Amino acid sequence: MKILNQGWSGLNLLFRLALHDLRSRCLGSTLGFVWAFIQPFVLTIILWFVFVVAFKANSVRGVPFIAWLLAGISAWSFFSDGWNQATNVFCEYAFLVRKVNFRLFNLPLMKLLATLTVHVVFLLIVALVLLFTRITISWSWLGVLYYLFASAVLLAGLSYITATLHVFARDVGQIVNVGLQFGFWVTPVFWGFTMFPEHSILIKILRLNPVVYIVDGYRNSLLFDSPFAAGWGETAYFWLFTVSILILGRFVFRKLKPHFADVL
Repeated sequence: MKILNQGWSGLNLLFRLALHDLRSRCLGSTLGFVWAFIQPFVLTIILWFVFVVAFKANSVRGVPFIAWLLAGISAWSFFSDGWNQATNVFCEYAFLVRKVNFRLFNLPLMKLLATLTVHVVFLLIVALVLLFTRITISWSWLGVLYYLFASAVLLAGLSYITATLHVFARDVGQIVNVGLQFGFWVTPVFWGFTMFPEHSILIKILRLNPVVYIVDGYRNSLLFDSPFAAGWGETAYFWLFTVSILILGRFVFRKLKPHFADVL
């Protein structure tokens, strides 16, 4: 019973910290908390106007281009925003780092939880767009929950590594930003693998990017009624990579955590 109480207390604290983080992002603004959800809505309107109204983009595999694009962007936005926000968390909450009894292990998770809240709203907007483009609701949409979990586990591992290293070298945050910009273009968000010859070596190289598994998973779940279309080889590779990153992240964090107070 004591363990359950401690677990519930820790979870409750995590939710309260995530809510505080969302509020602090909008501190001083008139609309406050609403700003956290305006961005995905405005992004959806801009993409719709640019690609559908202006460029008359063609459908992809029988699916309207805007629906195909938004499904991929929703997956990428959670990954990029979550990693970017979590990388600076120990420096941003330095006052908590100095508290002896506070579990620093929770801080990156708090950032991911706050990002998840915004992401859920983005997904609701995406769902409305899909319905507007006559894509019917399907049980396969639940597959997004699996890929969301997969993305969160990968993010947790990456965040523990970069957030820890960022305490000692502030350039890490800039490196993550540059890496995310590069990663955006090597991930099939605006483009698809059909652009390349079927057995191109470039496809094999690009699929080493673990985020490809998540982006494809979102699209297969939301658009093509096949949430688990990825082969066992791709799934095994993704989880082997992700678990390895998570183990490495926990090791780096535990190894360097005792020195946080000296630097911050």
